[in-house]
Amino acid sequence: MAGPDRELLLAVLAAHRRLDPPGCFAAVADGGLRLLGGRWALGYQASPSGDELLCMAARGEDGADELAGVLGVLDPGLMRQFSPGGATILRDASSLLPTGEDHRLPELGEALLLPLRSGAGAIGLLLLLRGKGESFPEGVVARAAEYARLLEPVFDNLRAVASLRELVIRDDTADCYNRRYLDQSLDDEVARARRFGGRFSVIFVDMDNLKEVNTHHGHASGSRVLYEASVRIGRSIRSIDRLFRYGGDEFVVLLPGTGRQGAREVAERIRRAIAERPFSLPTGARVPLTISAGVATWPDHGRSPRAVVEAADAALRRVKERGKNAIAEAEPGGEAAP
Repeated sequence: MAGPDRELLLAVLAAHRRLDPPGCFAAVADGGLRLLGGRWALGYQASPSGDELLCMAARGEDGADELAGVLGVLDPGLMRQFSPGGATILRDASSLLPTGEDHRLPELGEALLLPLRSGAGAIGLLLLLRGKGESFPEGVVARAAEYARLLEPVFDNLRAVASLRELVIRDDTADCYNRRYLDQSLDDEVARARRFGGRFSVIFVDMDNLKEVNTHHGHASGSRVLYEASVRIGRSIRSIDRLFRYGGDEFVVLLPGTGRQGAREVAERIRRAIAERPFSLPTGARVPLTISAGVATWPDHGRSPRAVVEAADAALRRVKERGKNAIAEAEPGGEAAP
């Protein structure tokens, strides 16, 4: 069997040079367009739990960003339904679009779905799209499968770098992300939302009366509560959402692609998860605790990452002033609406 051709190797080498997910998936998408054809390419990374595919890169002709805005999150069932053993061609790509919505998008023809894997398993999906009436060339499925095979070491490296990075962006006490990583994540989310025309929300969470636990039961008990609160919050959000310890007894939840109503629903789910049963302490005591939370959405409540977080914080402070154990949404300009 002949070895891979020069174009394939150059495309894989370009992806090897990027060890950040957006850059890596952008390089993979660029390579897919050159090697396999199509007008647009969207690169998706699987969430840690594997239950969602999040668009990391959109490349190609005019309309790529608009397509990514509509197809920003995909069901990983696509990889099983259309691509059980490699690349698959879908004759009508418009069937991927959500129904019942008004889309100002290019008219679509065929789609090629290429699952992406590392040695440890599925890592994402490359979606190539053609215009209406256009088809992929003969032999493209076999060439796509070879491209995916050669990319496996690229994604092995990406996983290894991500594992090392986790060591410096985690909070040891609560076992969630730390504040340093929040700043970077917010910058990335604003950039993504501006490019693809989406939105995101943040929830600012404060543990009510945690200082009393520290005072009466010791700081080890307070740390245990923070860890358990992180676990409960983590179970209340999607795998693509991110939880950060902001400092002390405060958390921030970042919700990509989520508007105001969805964010309020998540905040209420978190509130119930904390209040539903007492927290068990190392001393053997069980203490009931609640949270107060403020919700803000980009760009409704701020145009910068800092403004959105400050708007959510202002909403939280109003809850605390009014009696705790509740949620408030920020108003444009930073005011809070209960």
